[in-house]
Amino acid sequence: MTESDWQIQNIWLGLGITLAVFALYYLVALFSRQKTHDSADLYLAGRSVGPLVNSLAASSTWMSVATFLGVVALIQQLHLPFVYMWIQLILSVPLLVLLYGASLYRMGAFTSVHFVQQRYGQRAGYLAAGWMLLIMLMYMVGQFIGVAKVFEVLLGLPYTSSLIISALVITGYITIGGMKGATYNDAIQMVIMMLALLVPLAAILKAMGASGYWFPPLGYGDLTDVLLERIPTFFDLKFEPRFYLALFVALTIGTLGLPQLAQRVLTSDSIRSARRVVPWFCLWVGLMFLGTYAMGVAGVYHFALIGQDLSPEAADKTTLLLNLAYNPDWVSAFVIAGVLAAGVSTIAGLMIGVATIVGHDIVGSLRPDLSEIKRLRYGYLALAGTGIVSLLVSLNPPAFLITSIFWAFGLCATAVTPMIVLGVWSTRINIWGAMTGSAVAGLLYILLSPYVFPGLSIGSGIIANLGYSVALISVPVGFILTIAVSLLAERMLPDLAAPERARAQELVERIHGWATVTRQRYDGSRWLLILCALWLPVLVWGMMPWSP
Repeated sequence: MTESDWQIQNIWLGLGITLAVFALYYLVALFSRQKTHDSADLYLAGRSVGPLVNSLAASSTWMSVATFLGVVALIQQLHLPFVYMWIQLILSVPLLVLLYGASLYRMGAFTSVHFVQQRYGQRAGYLAAGWMLLIMLMYMVGQFIGVAKVFEVLLGLPYTSSLIISALVITGYITIGGMKGATYNDAIQMVIMMLALLVPLAAILKAMGASGYWFPPLGYGDLTDVLLERIPTFFDLKFEPRFYLALFVALTIGTLGLPQLAQRVLTSDSIRSARRVVPWFCLWVGLMFLGTYAMGVAGVYHFALIGQDLSPEAADKTTLLLNLAYNPDWVSAFVIAGVLAAGVSTIAGLMIGVATIVGHDIVGSLRPDLSEIKRLRYGYLALAGTGIVSLLVSLNPPAFLITSIFWAFGLCATAVTPMIVLGVWSTRINIWGAMTGSAVAGLLYILLSPYVFPGLSIGSGIIANLGYSVALISVPVGFILTIAVSLLAERMLPDLAAPERARAQELVERIHGWATVTRQRYDGSRWLLILCALWLPVLVWGMMPWSP
């Protein structure tokens, strides 16, 4: 396959549509900048966003460029049943709101790292901040790579040139607008994404002869008989059950700690508004994820019919290739705008998350006497610096852009989620348990991943390369160590543990909305021991040899 097969013939058409949408993003950013007066406006949009806009913004942040490119590529190359994955991902925001979102909102937290600082102290806060920055950097790399690939198609430029142009343009508008600009732009981008995925997909399915084209997320039914004649094993579960359990552990539990989604909850104008985000989020994300799987099936069907095998690099462009094959150039150009919207919206959330951690959680804690103007200045510098660092890391990308994203999910589930969720619901968790569980489990995840010591990686082939199978070992270790070390520290260091437990009691009761503090509500250890017992067989199963 040559470059001419996947480039738009009318480059000016694609460039015009892309310039138009980016001009809109910059206008929204400039308008929002006028309303950014303090750090709460910059990082949390002044806690003033309603449920509909916030649901669109949260969905947009969640989509990522992998929705259009990387996941479709894996369906194309590996025939993976990713409908299963969508169930795990749709659970993310409902669980986030249920488990700790409302509690952090009552606390007035800016980020989950801010909560860790208040709950366990500055040392634990710096550890959580370090993990978060690494996780968001890896997540962002996948987005920048995907956006650069789209610019390749749009402008016909080499990858490096496309990466530099896209990174500078994106960093500019996000730095200007802050969270308020990012929120309203994300809502706009979600609408663009849904139109750019589902409407062209309907036209593709209709051209393929699918009678259900009028509802694209489930419109591929007519294609399955022909597809199964060509590829009888397409819908089979191709890996052992642990692969799918690891998918749940890494993606669902990992998502709970991701700062860009937590911050969407914290931008709401009330707790009730934050809860009302959930059903809307599930609707938007459900439509998009089912549409993505339908696009993957359509891609497999198309290339099976013409008898062509795609390389991993070409597979990343399956969505664009299908539109170039079945739709006019102006539709393909609009799809490119949708892919860009997916990447840009996620990058916006991640960059805001990094800026908040650096400007508020790190610089703010080191220099609490800083004026509001200087806090804003550090925040804007952090936004710009995040874009530059991500650009440099993205110069040498992985074969599948989704790989770094999956890896980030697993690390978040391992090193961040246990200390947050357990800290919200139990006063028995202390700094010794939180830091030990986070540090040991996080390092274990990195050591067993395929990117550091390939010989130690869990599984082989695609199971190892995706990286998140390690979560079946590292996540149980994270939860068990956090609980066991905390309870052990209570016994061994009673003089130090008692005052910390009393302070935790006051904080935990307050963020759950109780007016009076008691020693009974979140003080038990039985459910913590039961949780350890539930994680133990998962750990043992994860450590057993994996089949090839």
